[in-house]
Amino acid sequence: MRKFIEISGYIGFSALALSVVFKFLHWIGAPTLLLIGTVSTSLFIVLWTIEKIRKHS
Repeated sequence: MRKFIEISGYIGFSALALSVVFKFLHWIGAPTLLLIGTVSTSLFIVLWTIEKIRKHS
């Protein structure tokens, strides 16, 4: 579970960063990368929070 959380965080951050670059350069694919980055980052935040709550209690 821990490894999956790390991977989703890396994918989310990378996709969001690349989508910003793609938007500035007006390249095709920026909306798709933005969607992937947003979903991955949201998944990371939810799973990380659940893991912290389980570890704390």
